[in-house]
Amino acid sequence: MAEHFEWIDGETALLKTPFCGSWSGVVLIRRRNGEKILIDSGASADVVDGCLIPALKEEGIRLEDLTALLCTHTHGDHVGGHFRLRELRPDLPIGVYESGADKLRDPLKYNKQIRAPFPQYSPPPSAGLRGVEPSFLCHDGEIVHGLKILSTPGHDSDCICLLDTAGGTLIAGDSIQGNGTELQGCGLCMDLPGYRCALRRLLSEPVRTVVCGHAYLPWKEAVLKGAKARKMIEEAFDLTEKYGIIIREALNRGITDPAEEAVYLIRALGGTMPPYLFMALFTVREYRKEWNLDAVK
Repeated sequence: MAEHFEWIDGETALLKTPFCGSWSGVVLIRRRNGEKILIDSGASADVVDGCLIPALKEEGIRLEDLTALLCTHTHGDHVGGHFRLRELRPDLPIGVYESGADKLRDPLKYNKQIRAPFPQYSPPPSAGLRGVEPSFLCHDGEIVHGLKILSTPGHDSDCICLLDTAGGTLIAGDSIQGNGTELQGCGLCMDLPGYRCALRRLLSEPVRTVVCGHAYLPWKEAVLKGAKARKMIEEAFDLTEKYGIIIREALNRGITDPAEEAVYLIRALGGTMPPYLFMALFTVREYRKEWNLDAVK
């Protein structure tokens, strides 16, 4: 894994920080006017100290040089380094989407909440997560340091994409799930109607490049440009229909237990079976809710 920033264009670079044997992305925007914006922070303080700070130093950037720290959403692998960055630079301006403010203040509490619906299928909470008080809130449609804030729920309620209004680069975080990462088995969707609306919205925006927070399947790439970028979003939308077909097929075969449906879905997609099923169970639950089936216990 390359632990230095890989430049995508003249102003945007991606750092692949270690996470659970794979990686989680941190994006650096370096403006010609001198602004330096960091988006996401990796999974932990150790990632900040051992990976992020050395990578910034390699680019000639000190923490004191950063204009702001933003985040695509408040899952631990994306904001796990926020506390350490604030600790090292107390005056660092930190922005978060309005619906994610409380989660950023206490990401461990939210980490536990995510696991609560499916305790037997969930890993232990990430005990090292520590929160920060945001300096400012971001709102849908506003421009923050040249980045248009786009509310894109689905993966979670506070997910956003940040669109560079000048170059058309979309910092997507985890908003375009596809079939998830190799660690997930399938895409994680907590709000199916919201996810569909988010993908439709992205198709209406002038996106030229997509930068994801992980290498999502089936594309296996974190950065897609030109026609590939739009095709990725279209394919992600089509997969929402495919998932419904597969889960319906499981039901028609008499598989009514949500956990067994999750396993069926992952196998039908050709995914690797994850050690914990909670992410797939969230996705299955969304389809069951849409079809007015019994709630997943």
